[in-house]
Amino acid sequence: MDELKCIHEAVAGNRDAYGELVAKYQSMVYRVCLKFTRDEHAAEDLAQEVFIKAYHALSGFRQDALFSTWLYQITVRKCLDWKRSVEREWQRHGEALYDEYEWPDSETPERSLVDKERTLRLRELVEGLQEPYRTVTKLFYFYQQSYKEIAERTGTSVKTVESQLYRARRMLREKGEGLR
Repeated sequence: MDELKCIHEAVAGNRDAYGELVAKYQSMVYRVCLKFTRDEHAAEDLAQEVFIKAYHALSGFRQDALFSTWLYQITVRKCLDWKRSVEREWQRHGEALYDEYEWPDSETPERSLVDKERTLRLRELVEGLQEPYRTVTKLFYFYQQSYKEIAERTGTSVKTVESQLYRARRMLREKGEGLR
């Protein structure tokens, strides 16, 4: 079916027509989301959110641009919103991971700057973990998910999640030796 016809039919309520648009562009949307998140699960969730948002906004699509361009803009905006959300979560909850390092106390004015640098470095270390350790660490510390929730999301057992999180912490400690 022609793309414009799919759009018109989708606006009229034909979900199959919208399904054709999703099938055509899901790979593009997923790749953009994956590039932003560097996390397969987050990219899948974001891609779904993009298509839901696009479906609800479809009646506002003006044909002065390509549909792919319009969808790409929605995708990028959604990814930027996600990135800001993760930043806020890191600021709020990332301290739990940061606190596990038992940094030496310091009462100098430079402490604030040093803490920020260490936090950024720790975040880089988390991003540098291999899968599945990166995902488990992010889900536990950044998204505050329980072992059970993580196990359900990743399709593993609670014991596997515990083991992966233990190993991730150990890897972070080893890589982070220079942070102290």
